[in-house]
Amino acid sequence: MLNKKWAIAACLLAAAGTISACGGGANPKAGNDQAGETPPVDLTKTPVHLVIHDTTGEKVELLMDKYGNKLKEKFPNWTFEIVPKVDSKTLPNLIAGGTTIDIVVESTGVSTMEYDLQGNISDLIAKYKYDLNRLEPTAVEIQRKMAGGGIYGLPTWTRSMILYYNKDLFDMFGVSYPKDGMTWDELYDVTRKMTRTEGGQSYKGLTMAFEFGLMLNQLGAPSQDAKSGKALFLDDAFKKAFENQSRFYQIAGNGLPGDRFYLDNQQNPFYKNKTVAMFLTLSGAEKIYKDSVNWDVAEFPVFEDKKGIGSQSYPTYFFLSKASKNRDAAFQVLSYLTSDEYQSFASRSGIITILKDTSVMKQFAADLPYVQGKRIQATIPAKYAEPTLKTKYNAIANKELLAALEAVAKGTDVNTALREAAERNDKQVGAEQGK
Repeated sequence: MLNKKWAIAACLLAAAGTISACGGGANPKAGNDQAGETPPVDLTKTPVHLVIHDTTGEKVELLMDKYGNKLKEKFPNWTFEIVPKVDSKTLPNLIAGGTTIDIVVESTGVSTMEYDLQGNISDLIAKYKYDLNRLEPTAVEIQRKMAGGGIYGLPTWTRSMILYYNKDLFDMFGVSYPKDGMTWDELYDVTRKMTRTEGGQSYKGLTMAFEFGLMLNQLGAPSQDAKSGKALFLDDAFKKAFENQSRFYQIAGNGLPGDRFYLDNQQNPFYKNKTVAMFLTLSGAEKIYKDSVNWDVAEFPVFEDKKGIGSQSYPTYFFLSKASKNRDAAFQVLSYLTSDEYQSFASRSGIITILKDTSVMKQFAADLPYVQGKRIQATIPAKYAEPTLKTKYNAIANKELLAALEAVAKGTDVNTALREAAERNDKQVGAEQGK
């Protein structure tokens, strides 16, 4: 609770143009005025400049459409400098150049922690009486795990794994469309049916974003130990997830092109060549497929003993940098982006809400004409799988797991492929830790 003397001093600082600890768009009654304390100053009336580094790879024009313009509308007295990631040098160059970053936008938090920008915002959550219970629970759980019980940032939206399919191919071959609640074994059978050669043209039943499927597996199995970064590839649950996905590439005619995996040789045949019936990937690809393929979606398949459980949530977080000189203002940004107002806008734009109450999803993608009539609600699972923490060495794990998939495609048994991949992972992680 603020005492009167402290509150008056803080507000005098705010009046002088310094962001203090007394304001709050999220909770304008954070001070207990019933006890006779001075009400907090409205921070939104104080000029502030915030630098947001967005690591998602989207161009600044898209980021402005997604959230930049909404922030300008909500906080007209503030200026926002959104710096998109161009390559791996963008963030270190910003830091080396003396730029003070207020917010880092990313899914895994790896960049934030690699450059030691993470800071616990539990004090701000308490100060503004922010209700974490409004948010999808697993997205908060990831933060708790990442911050050792604290919170580094707030999730703003999410993605999930989903099954896209080409309706024209299913119609041509007289096979029923994929359905919600389908098990992996049922998907395997459909894949076999849809893998064929007709009129001299070869068709594949299924391709996938293999690494994302593993990273967001429904068994809640991490690929690396959270502390050491050592591979957990041979742990029973993770091995099961790997075997489950890799078996699809062992169906005759559905193998990896040239025994090589890269995203383009999985996705392009689906929406460009139209020679793949189904594609498992992250949600949000509708804008890519809208003018090229007669697509629809079904829920991510389930394990027989985990019915009703989809993939893990893949949230995007706004991490509040500990280097920020405007923590209170930056927290107002985080608070607004998780508000019902912004989440309703985002949902209409085709972004999956991060709110536990998914009623805003009734208008999901309402502003996107190319999804009308599609089964787009299937993008939200009844329940997200148990989340796994991604370490800062996650890219190493993904690379070696794809190498293991390629080895299996060439005939190596799964145990050997995963053991050798684990050895390579541990060697590279050790080298990184020794730098």
